Amino acid sequence: MAKFNGRLEVLALSSVHQHPDNIREDLGELDQLAGEIKALGLMNPLLVYPHPVRAGDYVVQDGNRRRAAAAQAGLLEVPCVVLPEPSAERGARADIETMLTTGRNHRALSEAEVSKGIQGLLDLGMDVTTVGKKFKMSRKEVQARAKVAQKDDGVSKAYSAGRLRLDAVQRLQELEEQSDIPELYERTVERIEDMPNGASVETVERVIAETEMSIKKSQRETELKQLDAKEGDYEVSYSSAWSAVEDGMTDAEHVAAGHRYRFNYRDPEPIWYVKEKKVKPELTEQEKANKQTEAKLKSMLKIVQRSRIAFIKNAFETVKPSETVAKEAIAKKIASEVRYSEEGRTILGDVVGIKPPEFDGTTASSELLDRWNGEVHKHLVRQSMAYLGMLLAFADQVSVEESLGKLSGFERSIYESAPYSGGSWKNARAYYAFLTEHLGYQLDIDEKLAMEYSAMNQPRRNREMDLVPLPDEVTATCGGCKQEVVADSEWAGLCHDCQDEDE
Repeated sequence: MAKFNGRLEVLALSSVHQHPDNIREDLGELDQLAGEIKALGLMNPLLVYPHPVRAGDYVVQDGNRRRAAAAQAGLLEVPCVVLPEPSAERGARADIETMLTTGRNHRALSEAEVSKGIQGLLDLGMDVTTVGKKFKMSRKEVQARAKVAQKDDGVSKAYSAGRLRLDAVQRLQELEEQSDIPELYERTVERIEDMPNGASVETVERVIAETEMSIKKSQRETELKQLDAKEGDYEVSYSSAWSAVEDGMTDAEHVAAGHRYRFNYRDPEPIWYVKEKKVKPELTEQEKANKQTEAKLKSMLKIVQRSRIAFIKNAFETVKPSETVAKEAIAKKIASEVRYSEEGRTILGDVVGIKPPEFDGTTASSELLDRWNGEVHKHLVRQSMAYLGMLLAFADQVSVEESLGKLSGFERSIYESAPYSGGSWKNARAYYAFLTEHLGYQLDIDEKLAMEYSAMNQPRRNREMDLVPLPDEVTATCGGCKQEVVADSEWAGLCHDCQDEDE
């Protein structure tokens, strides 16, 4: 047990001073705390140590809010635990660590105050990894907090005011560091600063996408003006006298052909139009309105998609997963994996103790199969996550079982090294690997013989996919003259005579 080296004393409140580097910028509402102290006294002593400059006075290490509330309650003396005066470097670190720890456990520090404390520890020489371990933060979060605490720009001010969450700040920091589009970061921040209610990471992503499209659109407009391209008016998009050009022509080719361009809402690429030789029927006002709506949605849905993906990414990083949801998803996947595999249904039914129905493709048998799937699902969601995970891995491969009752299931191929093919053995080998590594299965002697036999019949197979070693000498059939020969495991498929003829 750690030795406690403090002493309890009652000190004059006038001799106890708030810490000069307190990371808490706002002590918050003190009326309730002051009322409790006035009625009951200060029940929790302040943690103090000798003032480094003023002899006989003390500095608060923990309890700055209690000290202020005690003063508001009219107390002249307060109970304190007096600690020895710390060393200059260690003392500063210990103070910030205490403020971060107690401040986060009692009246919560603001995000900006936590970041200020994190930066303080880094300034005093504590490394990012140590800070992360002490306060249960990822390295990325520590670095983001430190960076925002160092700056006094629009992002830092919005963050300090509580209008930006840390994940939104991190996204803006990434944008500043990685974007190769001039002014994208600055213009994005300007828009976010004007948002009175702040912005989530999804909103930030949407603003980035809109700003990026706006910048690209301006760049394209400048390029078109330099080519003296002619912009069409509003009606060119809907007039029966004009049609959109579908050919992949260059800007210069469009200009030479006399085409007009027009930008749809936020799209950074123009649509080119050509004058119709034959006049088409005029669009009604409703048809024009529909086209306008479609054009806007085609532009905006791309932006909304980026915002949605940003939300999903953030959610998977911050939302605590529900084991119930996970079990439901895994159970559903297991049942779907074996639904159309007769052998798979049979084995899964044996494993869970629920016999599957016969399936002949009729509507009646499909309904029975649906009912069986439902019963299996109810059984599975009651199992442990580890069990479900292993069963899912098994169900993903169990369809191979149907082929392993025949010798053809062990056939080897010269294409076994191909990434997207390789014959049935590739899947069979993975299935056997699962059975042996995770379920403790041991190969039967006839399985080994089937593997040896099939391997020797395909000398050009991928030997790294052999599950059993071949004997040094075996009897094999020459691929040329068909005579029986004695060969070793490196045999290329031809006897010596046929090899000489081939050469």
